[in-house]
Amino acid sequence: MQPALGEKRRSLRVRLAWSCICVSTLGRAPSSCDQEQQSALEEARRPRSDDVVIPECAHGGLYKPVQCHPSTGYCWCVLVDTGRPIPGTSTRYEQPKCDHTARAHPSKPRDLYKGRQLQGCPGAKKNEFLTSVLDALSTDMVNPASDAAASGRLSEPDPSHTLEERVVHWYFKQLDKDSSGDIGKKEIKPFKRLLRKKSKPKKCVRRFAEYCDADGDKALSLAELTGCLGAAREGRAGGRKPPGEPRPAARPPPRGAPVALRAAC
Repeated sequence: MQPALGEKRRSLRVRLAWSCICVSTLGRAPSSCDQEQQSALEEARRPRSDDVVIPECAHGGLYKPVQCHPSTGYCWCVLVDTGRPIPGTSTRYEQPKCDHTARAHPSKPRDLYKGRQLQGCPGAKKNEFLTSVLDALSTDMVNPASDAAASGRLSEPDPSHTLEERVVHWYFKQLDKDSSGDIGKKEIKPFKRLLRKKSKPKKCVRRFAEYCDADGDKALSLAELTGCLGAAREGRAGGRKPPGEPRPAARPPPRGAPVALRAAC
């Protein structure tokens, strides 16, 4: 069945709106999400502007990793510092699983745990403990990998990540059920159970969640989880690069998708 003329015109307006957003991020310094959002809100107040795309923003002028276009039902992942769509991530009527740290211009992470003491777990014991936790997480990641890959839910790893970083990124996504970018009080319970069951020495387990919460907000960010497990420490000894994996073939863009959304297909 051919789409009605009104639907065709509406689809064209969506494409044109997205074309403007794409062009606005090229050839100049990217403005913050807050600025883009304000411009979009002003445009949305004009007549016949129902299809204007208003970006969702996080703190610090960043974009939320998942962006959606409610009237068409499409969602896709973006680079959180520029808002540019990430190829191969578009979905319709469901939210994709996105990397909360994906950036066009990655910043060097600050080591939040340099000199931070884990009570009752000094020196060599702490190193032994972190190794046991990462080994347990690595095993958990590998075991369900085939099932997750078959269902299309296992995201492609960043080739620049060490094996330890890849493991922590994977585990963070498992814990962050609401895709908020933080692991809250309820979401952290499986992590505490894993620490009790699969890590040693046991003296290191008691205060570890508190140790990871560097800013004391009762939640763990990806940077905190990566840092407290020692996966992002500069000059980490034994940092392993995962074996290279072929990139999956790009999916064809959905018919009627907005222009920028085609970049995410």
